[in-house]
Amino acid sequence: MTQEYLVWSDLQALSSSPSAVRDKFGAMYGETPDGIALNDTTYYNAVSPPITQQYGHYCYKTLGEISYSEEGQQADQAVVGSNTAFNYGDDPASISLTVNGGWAETTGWSTSVTTGMTFSESVTLEGVFQMGMQFNVSATVGQSGSTTVNKGASSTVTVTVPPKSQVRVDMVATMKTETMDFSAPIQVTGMFGANFPDRVQGHYFWFADAGTILPQTSGTLTGKINGTAAFDVQTHINPAQPLGS
Repeated sequence: MTQEYLVWSDLQALSSSPSAVRDKFGAMYGETPDGIALNDTTYYNAVSPPITQQYGHYCYKTLGEISYSEEGQQADQAVVGSNTAFNYGDDPASISLTVNGGWAETTGWSTSVTTGMTFSESVTLEGVFQMGMQFNVSATVGQSGSTTVNKGASSTVTVTVPPKSQVRVDMVATMKTETMDFSAPIQVTGMFGANFPDRVQGHYFWFADAGTILPQTSGTLTGKINGTAAFDVQTHINPAQPLGS
């Protein structure tokens, strides 16, 4: 579970601000507080250490389960390796040759979060594309990135080459690219604190739930992840050509 402290700069994304939080406490208790506290930080003329820290009343933003949906697939044929057999003689010849192929499997992603909200921790994106390729990457929220894994294959074939001719053997792969959208809810839970200049209902300190203080307590993480992988790797023997062609 990805969870972090809510910070003052997140309030804009939740349709609030430090002044709005103080005003809300003032409306609730009939007196404007000197200061307000959020986790290990304060605003205005708040007591120190922060009362939320002193009393263990913290406020978090928590990332929920990530869901994925396919956006689309694309498949293209690609030559990933080749080798050529040469026959310089006057008679047909059976020639054995090895074809080595190489390609890159890539996973790329981009992420964004509700405007004004931040997440410093990385998020794990893991699953399986419908084409069968697995992914498991650590993504920094609000940024894009990619990973590449080099893959290869080798095949030995025997070809019959006419006299004074050459035959090229290609290793061919179907390169599939798939894109998936993903999203996850962000939920804000916990408490804010306020200290008052005089006793209010018998106390100088009061705490209130984020759901009471903030007009909005949720956000959204969204993004895209795409993968490219090789399938149906096979050799293809091309028609014979005259030497030097």
